[in-house]
Amino acid sequence: MISVCSVWVFLINSDMANDWFQFKEFLVRQDRTPMKVGTDGVLLGAWAGSGWLLNILDVGTGTGLVALMMAQRFSGARVDAVELDPESAGQAAENVVESPFADRVTVHQADFLTWDPGRKYDLIVCNPPYFRDSLQSPDPGRTTARHDDTLPLADLIRRSNELLVPGGGLSLILPVGRLPEVAKIAVAAGLNLNRILRVRGNPKVAVRRVLIHLDKQYLPVEMGEMTLETETRGVITEEYQALVGGFLLER
Repeated sequence: MISVCSVWVFLINSDMANDWFQFKEFLVRQDRTPMKVGTDGVLLGAWAGSGWLLNILDVGTGTGLVALMMAQRFSGARVDAVELDPESAGQAAENVVESPFADRVTVHQADFLTWDPGRKYDLIVCNPPYFRDSLQSPDPGRTTARHDDTLPLADLIRRSNELLVPGGGLSLILPVGRLPEVAKIAVAAGLNLNRILRVRGNPKVAVRRVLIHLDKQYLPVEMGEMTLETETRGVITEEYQALVGGFLLER
């Protein structure tokens, strides 16, 4: 078992409420963006992709977190990050400039569904807005970031497919209940389920999130499950440590 400090535990259980968050190789400021650093983004950034990637796109980058994680993991890759909200895009750009990866990450303030990047990608990653038919926040920015009105899942998958190279793929993190919907949309768009990782917070709770990789190629589906904390609160599992240990500081 691996004992951890409060920063790890807080990240597991909630969005970070601080104005900034220090990772091992970069700092993420988040005082001007409605969506803060949280477990979903960290999981996606640590899990998505493998091998040698040249061009990566992060859709709905928010603070720029996932784009920066991609740049850290794939040292030969050029990373584009697109964000609809002007304030978030501005803050993401500042986070990139202050990082060691400024020469390889570019933030674009644009609508992903109509934006033309002028290139195609080996990997597209997205921590998408996923709430539907629920009460919306009085903060318009947070509503845009959390509700899928502006980026419906079907449109996200369809447009991603158009921007992928022949062997490329799309990685997402979503509530586990939306997995059947993703599978149906993917088939219609010409993508195949390739990797599925179900995630639960601790052994006593149900699976709440699922990491999904859709690929242009037909490959055998790789399925797995991961638990973040052990039965002892404040102690993360070895598998979670192995996945995110290259990013999060222990204090």
